[in-house]
Formats: sequence, structure tokens, C-alpha cells
Amino acid sequence: MASAARKLEAMTIAEFDDFIETLGDEAKLYELVDGFIVMMSNPTERHEQITGNIGARLKLAMDKRGCRSYQGGMRVQRSAERTAGDKTKPDVVVRCSAPDSEQEQRTFIDDPVVVVEVLSPSTMDYDRGPKLKFYKSLKTLQHIVIVYQDQRRIEHYRRGKKGWTVDDALIRPEQVLDLASVAFTMTVDEAYFGVTIA
Repeated sequence: MASAARKLEAMTIAEFDDFIETLGDEAKLYELVDGFIVMMSNPTERHEQITGNIGARLKLAMDKRGCRSYQGGMRVQRSAERTAGDKTKPDVVVRCSAPDSEQEQRTFIDDPVVVVEVLSPSTMDYDRGPKLKFYKSLKTLQHIVIVYQDQRRIEHYRRGKKGWTVDDALIRPEQVLDLASVAFTMTVDEAYFGVTIA
């Protein structure tokens, strides 16, 4: 989720880190995409309910698999290098490699397996455009899940032997989101539990 507010000059990840270091609590509102700062909008209650529904189930399942899941707080970047690039903040992210003590001190991960973005009409072009392109470029990523909050619709991008494919949109309550690489499934109805959509 993000608004269109951007700094006009491109910057490196190191410059972005220095910028958000000065912001205190407001730092969580910013991402770096294509070298540009993007300010995210405040989440709606509906957004948080959907994120919680997916994030809670993923955490329980991933804990049993020895993977870790993070909800809203962990940034993703390509590597530990702080040169030009992207540093995004997915709504939910999963990593499955065992962290070492250095990685546990980081404020980012560079080996995500699953990324979930919950969007709204105002962020659709951003999240399905440059941010999606960045996610597809990450070598470890196997699943990208885009969830709409203004309609019951889930798009699932999966990496296969020949590259990325997208499933038909999941829109019916009984349809199943299947994240095969981490042995996780949930229905559309479970993702939208407690959410009223006109």
C-alpha cells in the first residue's frame, strides 16, 4: 500500500537508510522502489483484518515448518549491498533459511520465499507495477500474493521452471490459495474472514 508521494531524485539504499534513520516512528511509512522514496498510506481496518487473517495462519503454519513469517515490519531488499535498488515493506513475508546472528540484527531480509501485498484502488498500479517487477527479480521468491481489499479477489503469482505464471484470480469463497513451496493453503473465505465488502 502506498501513496504517490515520491522524492524527485533517485537514491541508493544507503541514502534511504540514512533518511529513515532520522524519522523515528514515521520511518515505517516509507519504502524505496526503483530508487525513489514512496510514502505508504495509513492502513484501513479492512486492510489490517485481511493482513491479520493471512499473516496469523501463515505464522502458525510456518513455525511448524521451521520458517519465519513477518507481518508488516520487515523490509525486503535484493542483498546486503546498500547500492541502488529497492527496499520494500510487504504486508506479510516468509523466509525459510535459518538466520545467523548477523541476520537476526538486520532490519531487512534478502531471501524471501513468499510475499503478500494487500492493496486498495489507490495503490493498485504501484503494487502491481514496479513493486511486482522487483519481487519477480528476487531469486529466492516462489510466491507473490496480491490481495484486494475493495473486492474479494486474490492474485497468485508462482515461480515455475519456465519463469513466473499467474493463476486465475481467486474470487469464490471456496477457492484455495495454494503456496505449494511452503505447504500452505487457505480459502478465499478464510482470507476475508470478518470483512464486509459491498
